[in-house]
Amino acid sequence: MNAVLCEQLSCTRPADHPSGPVEVRNFSTEIRAGEFVGFCGPDGCGKGLLLNTIGLIERSCGGLLELAGTEATGMSDEEAATLRNEICGFLFAHPYLLPSFTVAENVAVPLFRICGGEAVEARQRTLEVLEFSGIAGLETPLAGRLDSSLRWRAAFARSLVHNPAVLIAISTPAPLLLPLARRAADEMGVAVLWAGEREMLEPFSDRIIELREGRVINP
Repeated sequence: MNAVLCEQLSCTRPADHPSGPVEVRNFSTEIRAGEFVGFCGPDGCGKGLLLNTIGLIERSCGGLLELAGTEATGMSDEEAATLRNEICGFLFAHPYLLPSFTVAENVAVPLFRICGGEAVEARQRTLEVLEFSGIAGLETPLAGRLDSSLRWRAAFARSLVHNPAVLIAISTPAPLLLPLARRAADEMGVAVLWAGEREMLEPFSDRIIELREGRVINP
């Protein structure tokens, strides 16, 4: 099953965008469940914009996008947000944990955001992903008291707690998470889309897509 399907997908940021102008044109690929795909290229090549678009953080301006068999192009913003919350997990440039919440409370946030979450089931799933992320037994400390490595592991656990079909990592400066993401692909069937340096991604990726000036230079 395809977790992601793109056909001639195009997206753009205007010159007055805070991140500067960039566009991706006519991008096509199929990413199956359990596949780890690295995205690389120089600054401004469009990889961040592309992954934001696939993750429905930014919207496409042309082409087809399907996530886990659901067509996302043409959705309203509200519909896209609902699909994004259900289908995608994210890692960004910072862990974005709430410092006054416990680790378990931070990790469980997506469960309650999506469906309210039944307390017993939410706790069990939270403990499972904490163990998978290498921080079993760390559910009660406040997130603000963790060191950088543990914060990133907690952020990783949070990205998987709602069983997403797709994990998207954009500008994530935490290579310690790459082996965990590879395991998530292999053991959970998550499709991993990770933007970073080719040398960092090659040991973990099934394939790498390289972009230059908004176009793929290798499939």
